[in-house]
Amino acid sequence: MKKLCLAFAIIAALAVAAFAQTPAPPKPTSGGAAPAAGAATGGTGAEGKLAYVNTARFGPGINELKEKLEALNAEFGPKLKELEALETELNNLKSKIQNQGNTVSAQVRNQWVEEGTEKERMLKRKTEDYQAIGNKRQAEVTQPVYEKIGKFLEGYCQQRGIIMVLEGGAVQQTGVVLYAATATDITEDFMAQYNKANPGSGTAAPAAKKP
Repeated sequence: MKKLCLAFAIIAALAVAAFAQTPAPPKPTSGGAAPAAGAATGGTGAEGKLAYVNTARFGPGINELKEKLEALNAEFGPKLKELEALETELNNLKSKIQNQGNTVSAQVRNQWVEEGTEKERMLKRKTEDYQAIGNKRQAEVTQPVYEKIGKFLEGYCQQRGIIMVLEGGAVQQTGVVLYAATATDITEDFMAQYNKANPGSGTAAPAAKKP
């Protein structure tokens, strides 16, 4: 029974998250790159100051990236369904052992346990294989977009006199910043300016607005 329970923990940790995560963006480039076209408008009041941007919001907020991630999710949809089906089989088998294990012979019960152990091994192997494939495809699909985002961010900051940009999620997690004015968060304005210059194909659904 312990082996069967372990399978459920493995599924929860690995199965779905592997294909939906947004990878960390590349390190920003340095050097006198020309300002990106279309980035001169907008602004939050962070001009001439330090600012921060929350890259975790790029996935739903930047059209090009959202389209790539949606296409990737569609590509791996059949594999996710396969993993979900295996998980359901394991759940059903676990329930049968718990509820009916005392009503059958030891031989039948052992057969169920062996079947569950084999399904667990299969699920773990497939999850690891699909995770590796998914991570590789994710990098192939999203890295070019992140490179564009990095160059655009450089031009955005140069035109506004922003001297340094911190990654908002990292700042919150480490707690190194004790206070930051609202204007220093350039995430929404930056995404708006990027989408204006790079609208994408228009196939992605618009990001939900904050209440």
